[in-house]
Amino acid sequence: MKLFDMLCAGIIFFVAIVDCLLVPRSYTGRIWIFGTGLALLFTAMLNVLRIRNRSGVKSLKLFCITANITTLVFAIALMASIGKSRTLQHPQIPFVGILLLAETVFSMGQNS
Repeated sequence: MKLFDMLCAGIIFFVAIVDCLLVPRSYTGRIWIFGTGLALLFTAMLNVLRIRNRSGVKSLKLFCITANITTLVFAIALMASIGKSRTLQHPQIPFVGILLLAETVFSMGQNS
């Protein structure tokens, strides 16, 4: 399970970097897209820290759970606001949501 946990965190990290690099320069709200990518990046980094420091850092588990749930709620709100058809046109959004859900479950696990 630790391997799958690390894989999920790594994929979120990679998707966050790609998201930040592919922000359209002509879009007026580009700072919000970039900010979302940064939030994903910080969430992924927290999860990697949790995996590497199982119980060595006080409150890290709580911070990971909070970051994962907050970012997951954002992804769900985004899907709800753009609707089903646009969500299906952008499959990376539900994919990241699934990864965040998995990281939330891993963060809540007993061995974290």
